[in-house]
Amino acid sequence: MARTTLEDIARKAGVSKITVSRTFTSPKKVHADTREQILRIARELNYVPQSHAAARAPASTRTLGVVNPNMSNPFFGRMTREITLAARARGYTVLVFDSYESETLEAEAIGKLIEFSVDAVILSVISSDIDYHPAYLDWLKAAGIPVVLVDRELKAAHYGGVYIDNLDCGYQAGRYLLERGIEKLLAVSGPADSMVSIGRMSGLREAIGSRDVELDVVYSDFSFEPAYRALHDYLERHAWPQGIVGANNQITMAVLKLCHEKGKVPQRDVQLFSIDDIEHSDVFGLHIPCIHHDLPEIAQQALQLALAAIQSPEQRGFRTVVRGKLREN
Repeated sequence: MARTTLEDIARKAGVSKITVSRTFTSPKKVHADTREQILRIARELNYVPQSHAAARAPASTRTLGVVNPNMSNPFFGRMTREITLAARARGYTVLVFDSYESETLEAEAIGKLIEFSVDAVILSVISSDIDYHPAYLDWLKAAGIPVVLVDRELKAAHYGGVYIDNLDCGYQAGRYLLERGIEKLLAVSGPADSMVSIGRMSGLREAIGSRDVELDVVYSDFSFEPAYRALHDYLERHAWPQGIVGANNQITMAVLKLCHEKGKVPQRDVQLFSIDDIEHSDVFGLHIPCIHHDLPEIAQQALQLALAAIQSPEQRGFRTVVRGKLREN
């Protein structure tokens, strides 16, 4: 099969070859809509930039790449810190990129890591859709760089991954609130088609089972502002529930903001539960029960997979699932 060329992409996109080239070498110089269209067509045509395919150096560089979708989220920020410290203790340099929830910036980060000839990439993708398959996965494969996934799983080829038991997270949250007599419950989650959302909401529903509990779910996004807007709109049309489950720490922070604006006292006027820690909330006198995830353990598991992939890239690693622990604070 003939290799897809820049001309092939340019022809289908209706742009010049120079514009396509700039999308891969200087993406900020290309209009966002055009850039997204070109990247989409490149994925459809299975395009692998020649520079990416040839960039892999045969010798180890003792360098790892870490790409996360949102470093302002304490989950990703602290996990990256733990990976970096553990890798440095083993003599590895770590190059860290924040993709800022952007597919374009995510692809740009991977391209840079290939140019730097990293030995392996530890990746948390921007999408929680298991069918997500960005073109850069093919670039990494062509460059011979193994990929270890963290938190968000993909069907695409990768060495191994470390994932949170999302079903169990939701189940533990539901059991906790049921034991406190909650009969009207609201869950605020990420996108409805997200595997994380599906797992956590399924666990919550399993915990409720046949109990006479009214459950509403607001689907939005796993980041602060969209969750705040979605919950704000919901509460404009509905009465406050007895309990609210935030499907991650950013969503729970949005719930807390609305509680403050509406004069609702958490754990007195409304029972809150967070899937993820709300770090330092006790400083403000807030005691929010949560599912705690051992981030140093997750980081160590991901690093061990990456090191194993460097030693034996032709093999496949494990799918490791980490169970969160209930903290009643």
